[in-house]
Amino acid sequence: MKLLVIDTADAVMRRKSDGHIFITAEAQLTSISQSLGINEKIYGGIGNKPLAIMKGQKEVTSSLRNAFYDQEFLSLTQGVEINKDKSATVYKTEKSLKVVDNAGSLEVTITGVPLDDTVYVRNAKGEVESATAATKTVTIPTGHAVEGEIVSVTYQETITGDIVELDGEKFAEAFTLEYHTIAYDPDTNKVVKDIYIQLDHVVPSDEFELALENGTPIAPEVSFECMASPNSTSIGRIIEVDRV
Repeated sequence: MKLLVIDTADAVMRRKSDGHIFITAEAQLTSISQSLGINEKIYGGIGNKPLAIMKGQKEVTSSLRNAFYDQEFLSLTQGVEINKDKSATVYKTEKSLKVVDNAGSLEVTITGVPLDDTVYVRNAKGEVESATAATKTVTIPTGHAVEGEIVSVTYQETITGDIVELDGEKFAEAFTLEYHTIAYDPDTNKVVKDIYIQLDHVVPSDEFELALENGTPIAPEVSFECMASPNSTSIGRIIEVDRV
């Protein structure tokens, strides 16, 4: 029957090495494409007539772009697991700190705990100088700022978070990939079918781009090379099911 498909698809990925499942229901784009590496006509005889077509090297690829940033997408491309609740050292910047005069000493108060007593103060002109922090009080370097000026202070601190390691010796692993979308009857606009696309052996591309642009949300996109599983000729399948 005629079907109208206008939605993207939900995706479920399973890492083959350990069975880890990644599910997304916020995809902006899901696609599958097929090309042939060999697709040539064979010519012969008088007039060099077309006699046959030589076909081979079927290539299937898929792309998945998500609406939201998710560390799972990064771990897919890196061949690593997400390290939960691990410690790291980062630079933290506290802004909108007002310089006050404390008995002739110009100071600001920060809320965090620096890793050491050296911090960096950026004044209203954009100039940066190192300063000393005692507990949570930062002494402004002489001549760097005046009383009442708004400055920022940057320092290193230890945090705990979820880490995706960019390991130069690890690469993307193999997954199974399943897309699920719905189809409408164009005459009634009622959902009448569920459509599943299953790919049995996909390897994410190790190439990725993480672009941070003002006013533009990060939309991670991963490309997959789709291959036949070991001891099989099947790359995948498309299943159409009546909606109950």
